[in-house]
Amino acid sequence: MGFFYRHKPKGFNYIPRYYDPQKEEWERKKAEAGYDSKLSHEEQLRLEMRKKWGTDKDREDPSERRSKMLKTIIIVGIVVVAFYYIFCTPMFTNIVSGLMGK
Repeated sequence: MGFFYRHKPKGFNYIPRYYDPQKEEWERKKAEAGYDSKLSHEEQLRLEMRKKWGTDKDREDPSERRSKMLKTIIIVGIVVVAFYYIFCTPMFTNIVSGLMGK
């Protein structure tokens, strides 16, 4: 009876893997230092790209962080002062009334 035939469940080949972040970090540091490591070719390329492009955020110098923060604060301050000067002084009302023809 082909109509009532039930297929057997399809199996899958699941291989559980253990993820150890400390071991991965250790392997990355070994490869960074130039020692023999078990990183894949793709991971080694990523590591080299980080070194060459300087995108490793963990190694940012504290003085660089301070200078970036200071620049950000100065720019925000300038924007706030400009906003106040344009919108909270009589100059804005004069411009609006001039445009409206009053």
